[in-house]
Amino acid sequence: MKPTFVKLDEMCIAGIGIRTTNQQQSEGNGSIGELWQRFYREGIQDRTPNRLEPDVVLGVYSGYESDESGAYNLLIGSVVQPGSDMPQGLTIVSIPAGTYAVFTTRRGPLVEVVVEAWSHVWEWSHQSGNKRTFTADFERYDGHNCADPNNAQVQLFIACEPD
Repeated sequence: MKPTFVKLDEMCIAGIGIRTTNQQQSEGNGSIGELWQRFYREGIQDRTPNRLEPDVVLGVYSGYESDESGAYNLLIGSVVQPGSDMPQGLTIVSIPAGTYAVFTTRRGPLVEVVVEAWSHVWEWSHQSGNKRTFTADFERYDGHNCADPNNAQVQLFIACEPD
């Protein structure tokens, strides 16, 4: 899985989040699945005002302690207009402008293709010449490609140094 590269402007994302580590997730102490369940159970997307892409949900990884081995924040939410006021309980995080490596998954079961894609990201990031910035990375789930969770296609955007 080879990435393509894009330059993105800054984006504001509003949603709900947690702080975790990959180690916690792999040891069964993970809370990412619970956060996704809460996002849908509480109708967070529908409660988010000023959404710019109503049928898109992002999973944003930010606040990295160091690299993939340290703690990070995960916020699940929607792209909103900058400066928007949010209801109580919603947090806003900024995805900085920059260069992003974009990994597009194959079509398949949602959780399976996302886990596979992150394996490719980690492999790619340890190859010579590929430098992640660990500012903010995100998964992009759109209504068209993710409507069927058994046949989904997701994009991962990984912040990296420009060539």
